[in-house]
Amino acid sequence: MPKNNKKIGKYEILDTIGKGAMGVVYKALDPDINRVVAIKAIRFDVISEESDREEIMKRFIREAQSAGKLIHPNIVTIYDVVRSENMTYIVMQYIEGYSLQKTISSGEKIPTEKAVRLMTQICDALGYAHQKGIIHRDIKPANILIDKEENPYLVDFGIARVETSTITQTGRTVGTPSYMSPEQVMGEKVDKCSDIFSLGVLLYEILIGKRPFHGDSITTVIYKIINEEPFSSTEIKKSLPKGFEPIISKALSKDPKKRYQTCDQLKNDLEENLKISSQKISEKPKILWIQISAAVAAFFVLATASVLLLKGKIHLPFMTSEKSIEITVESPLPPAKLIKGLINLPRELENQVKMSFENKNYLKKAQDKIQNKSKENEISKYLKSGINHYKEKRYENCIDDMKNILKLDKENQEAKNYIYLADTALSQIEIKNILEKQRKAEETKDLDSVITDIGSENILEQRKADLNLLFNHYRDIKSVYSDVKVNFNNTREAKVEFSHMLIAVYEKTNQRKVLFDGIKTWRMKKIGNNWKIVDN
Repeated sequence: MPKNNKKIGKYEILDTIGKGAMGVVYKALDPDINRVVAIKAIRFDVISEESDREEIMKRFIREAQSAGKLIHPNIVTIYDVVRSENMTYIVMQYIEGYSLQKTISSGEKIPTEKAVRLMTQICDALGYAHQKGIIHRDIKPANILIDKEENPYLVDFGIARVETSTITQTGRTVGTPSYMSPEQVMGEKVDKCSDIFSLGVLLYEILIGKRPFHGDSITTVIYKIINEEPFSSTEIKKSLPKGFEPIISKALSKDPKKRYQTCDQLKNDLEENLKISSQKISEKPKILWIQISAAVAAFFVLATASVLLLKGKIHLPFMTSEKSIEITVESPLPPAKLIKGLINLPRELENQVKMSFENKNYLKKAQDKIQNKSKENEISKYLKSGINHYKEKRYENCIDDMKNILKLDKENQEAKNYIYLADTALSQIEIKNILEKQRKAEETKDLDSVITDIGSENILEQRKADLNLLFNHYRDIKSVYSDVKVNFNNTREAKVEFSHMLIAVYEKTNQRKVLFDGIKTWRMKKIGNNWKIVDN
């Protein structure tokens, strides 16, 4: 914070734009040239280790200076970087507008054409930065500002990962998990292809309205980024032109070598696909849709009539593109009368309908259509119920619903995903209960309770020996487990890491001692229906 709350150096503070854990963003005035600017004041004194603080500050200033060389119409310009005692000030271009995150959070639907226009401008800006050797590392909606003319601006080049990330004591930074590439969440070296993956996440979100990788916890999100493919964009949003699906898939490839290698490649594909999609839509005459709708309606009405009526005649009101007519249909349905009733149809559509009826497969197609629709409705019902159960932490009910879906569609990936998530959530609860049981057993000297959770003879003998020594020579035992982390290899194997402190009074001297204080790791396995400790 500035000492007088009115100025930072020569800059006059006009307003506070935003606040974060490591600093504040102000709207300010540069009196020398009467220009409104944004000032980001970063605090480094919140970093506990002095050596880490100095290293991060130097790197931060170096990256901010590099970013200051970026001059592009869709990148917020950095004017100055000033270092003082505990604060570093970054003076930058002020954009009057709002963040893309605000639009997405509001639930506003972004039209496809507008989404592509935004993405192509962002691709231009990021591609320019890549040419200058600068990787952003934190592409996300909150780091994209939109001005009054609907133009996007990228912010926080080399800055976002310090200001908006979690900084550990070693100075390692963690970005925003939902938008990170597989290599970034695994702590590997990142390059421009990592930024392009983040662009793919952004593209998916603004076109579909949902993130491709989402979950109730960071662990779930990271697992999906590394191991799972997102749901098909065209399945979620039926109206999305199909040409966008391969573009999104390529941008979100797990393998960096299979992604777009430059932002220009992604930009060109987006522009070309939008152009092709627009042409296809404009080339479809309105009358054709009315005629096709009429044909489809007649097809199913007449097919249904053939099932219900074995004899006699039926009068069906039928709306065509020009007028309402009434056709008389005898059962079984003669193709000639059907075609005669469907006036003003395109020749190719007329031939297809006629051929279908002549081949006597119209009834089967109608029945199949009804059955498929019924199955889709049932799957949708179970999926909605199962997701609600999962959100309410009724994991067993969720699994039951998803298994019902797999009976109807054994390849349903969404049901499989939720079964995995619910199963591991249940397992995590069981594993934590085992840790609590072990902790209480140590404090109450209950060897039998310890033994029931061990599934390996070697571990069993080792634990028996350790606990017999503890129980025979110590009293007033205090056992504390904390910071428990469970990582699943699959639904039946897991690695459990936790902090353990063991304190007790030594019988001979009556002195309280810290017997153990450190990190423990267990490998656990599901044997039958129960989790067991098999290694440590």
